[in-house]
Amino acid sequence: MTRILSAFVVLMVCVVCLHADVSSLCSAFDTQIEALDVKGARQSIEQAYKEAPSSYEVLYRMARLHIILGDQEKVEDNKLPLYTKGVEFANKALAINGKGMSGYVYRAAANGKVALFKGIFSVGGVVNSVRDDAWSAIKLNNETPQRLASAHYILGRAHLNLTKKPKLVRYPLGLAWGNIDEAFEHLKKARELRPDFIMFELEYARVLIAMDREEEGKAIARRIAGLSPKEPGDKERKNEALELLQ
Repeated sequence: MTRILSAFVVLMVCVVCLHADVSSLCSAFDTQIEALDVKGARQSIEQAYKEAPSSYEVLYRMARLHIILGDQEKVEDNKLPLYTKGVEFANKALAINGKGMSGYVYRAAANGKVALFKGIFSVGGVVNSVRDDAWSAIKLNNETPQRLASAHYILGRAHLNLTKKPKLVRYPLGLAWGNIDEAFEHLKKARELRPDFIMFELEYARVLIAMDREEEGKAIARRIAGLSPKEPGDKERKNEALELLQ
């Protein structure tokens, strides 16, 4: 009996240590991403995945990693498989935790990348799933304000991209829901929840310009030059802000 109890104690200690290690790797991933260290972040989360392949916390971060890798990929044909892998990891995360806000956010983000790659007006079903997942995350609102901001950003950007074609053209595609006012409200909410985040500021500038509020949009675009990068791709976004001004 004593031996059984000892073995049980050892097993529980190992489980606790493993959980702590995976948790620290997830935290390291978040810190490294914000420091723009994608290589280090990849090593951290892939190690966590080896140790806990069924962890919700690990799986949604794996989805996020593959979205970033897809954005950074130089060979155009290699982007789509990475985005698709992001969708797969988000699906796995949601299979484990169907009430997980981050799972919905990163599935929406990954599918959004897939839709942009293929052409949003050719994959209406994918675009509609982006909308539905973003709304699911907003309704859940059970994680961080940053995650809620991302959900509003994704939904706002979807609305904005759809308005690039007239509603009558979009109606047969099942995409008539795209609306410039909705785009504005969601992008405004995103930047309120996470101020000075370049990704959100850039899209907010774009929606203002699309609404013929050009001077306001340009003022936001000018501010972007002085903001600190916090997400891989922010250097390129700063260049995009300069293009808006030009």
